[in-house]
Amino acid sequence: MKVVIIGGGTAGIGVATGLRRQDENAEIVVLEKSDEFAVARPGLTDYLSGKITDAEQLQGATIEQMAEIFKIAVKPGHEVVNLDRKKKQLIIEGHEPETYDKLVLATGALTLRPDIPGILGDNIFTISNFRSVQKIRDYYLGTGAQKVLILGGGEIGIATAEACQKLGAKVTVIEAQSHILPYFDEDMTALLQNHLRDSGIKLFTNTLVTRFDEDTADLDNGSTIDYDLAIICTGVKPDVKLPVMADLDLGVSGGLWVNSFLQTNDKDIYACGDNIEVVSLVTGEAFRWPSAALSLKEARVVAANLAGKNREFSPIAGTSLVRAAGYYAVLCGASEHDLQSLGIGYRCVHLLQKDHDCYLPGGNQMILKLLFTPEGKILGAQGIGKSGIDKRIDVIAEIIRKGGTYLDLLEAEIAYGPEDAAAKDAVNNLGALAAGVVNGETRYVYINTLDWCKVGNEIMLIDTRSPQLFKAGHIAHAVNIPLKTLRDNLGSIPRDRQVVLYCGHGYGAYNAYCLLNQRGYDNVYLLSGSMDLYMEIMLNEIYNEHAAESMEEVWNRLQYANDDDITVQ
Repeated sequence: MKVVIIGGGTAGIGVATGLRRQDENAEIVVLEKSDEFAVARPGLTDYLSGKITDAEQLQGATIEQMAEIFKIAVKPGHEVVNLDRKKKQLIIEGHEPETYDKLVLATGALTLRPDIPGILGDNIFTISNFRSVQKIRDYYLGTGAQKVLILGGGEIGIATAEACQKLGAKVTVIEAQSHILPYFDEDMTALLQNHLRDSGIKLFTNTLVTRFDEDTADLDNGSTIDYDLAIICTGVKPDVKLPVMADLDLGVSGGLWVNSFLQTNDKDIYACGDNIEVVSLVTGEAFRWPSAALSLKEARVVAANLAGKNREFSPIAGTSLVRAAGYYAVLCGASEHDLQSLGIGYRCVHLLQKDHDCYLPGGNQMILKLLFTPEGKILGAQGIGKSGIDKRIDVIAEIIRKGGTYLDLLEAEIAYGPEDAAAKDAVNNLGALAAGVVNGETRYVYINTLDWCKVGNEIMLIDTRSPQLFKAGHIAHAVNIPLKTLRDNLGSIPRDRQVVLYCGHGYGAYNAYCLLNQRGYDNVYLLSGSMDLYMEIMLNEIYNEHAAESMEEVWNRLQYANDDDITVQ
């Protein structure tokens, strides 16, 4: 059996080496159109920043090693320009045709470059491979460039922005959507956007570049940005030119359609990697989820099937991790936006908690968001924190994969040590919060849906913190009734209108809620995320309105007036 693999990236190499371990007799050929092979692309921005100094660190197996160790023929500079499925023949530009018994399409994805006047300038780059990153470094270091403009605030855009900042550049990020990292929800990215701005990165959201000139870029809001070099990070799309020419089916998301065995509509042609679409375990919808880790899992399935083992690739929960401004943003499953767009009913809770036991110094606050059905089945989770947040999301991802509920979160056994976790772990506490919602014991309102115009009139907002903390700053039109005096002030709390409770991060307000609930108040709600999340969202909104200002100037717009209300000048 002769197996030809088109693509020498993560997926293609994974299939080739995986098949060889299971079939010593197969003839295996890898065709790579570029002269780069087995480059760890997730590490390209680390090479850009200088964290990786030797390009060979990004190189996996060499062509010689593939031949000597695995008896696999790797042919760089071999671009397949046509595919004859009847003859099982590949037409290769500048080379003799290649025949196959089984074919694997692992062509990956193409970097998008939007149609903007001036975008082909000599100082405007994309990141697609090692050579493209080397060009950026050479230009930056060789010309004395200082101002870098990043177009696009997705994972690659944010990683590129941080890499350029580490080089010493003054960085501006332009994102067309309402927030960075489109897989995440806006209330969660507010926190990360504030941290990025605190680090010195200028960030514009809901903004388009309409024209590039040699050293300026025009924005659709009428302003102009100066830059020395620009990097386009507006996303990728599946490389499906060859499959389309060969009349292979595409999926609804634009990726190559495959069945559960990762076969295309031609049983002798498999596909894996960033060029295919996968199925969401949560929504049942087909979608694209570019990920090196996922590509390797797909490659393992394809290799097994080529070896005759009939393995299926399961629907995925979908996980993602982004590092930015010293924080990690991690998610699994569906986002709130996903569920809304598909009309899937859900409930939501936020949790703010330290990453280890609070009696030890040095703990960092995590914020987590959990999405679940009204019956309690887990649909998705997102988290942001400096440490430990990936561990929690990984646990939740596995519970999603098992079709688990809030009960599985409550009962999850999390490795505990005072310096690394909490006895009441965040995973268990998320389960407890969800249990309260599912069982009808706890009611929440949300910062982005509460009608703030009614606060102070139709809605009573109660701050349960101490008078000292209240005086230092609180949400506008709130009334301070400290938790420890709540029992003595029940007469001040109405029963005929909505009452919303909050504190710093939710714990005190929850205790107040339990007290009032037991006293027969059925009109009381908790503000999900409490004041800490409220402040992050408010800061982000103010900055979005005054994007030309520094974070210090934005903070100055939040003043604590004599009546102790938080007001915006």
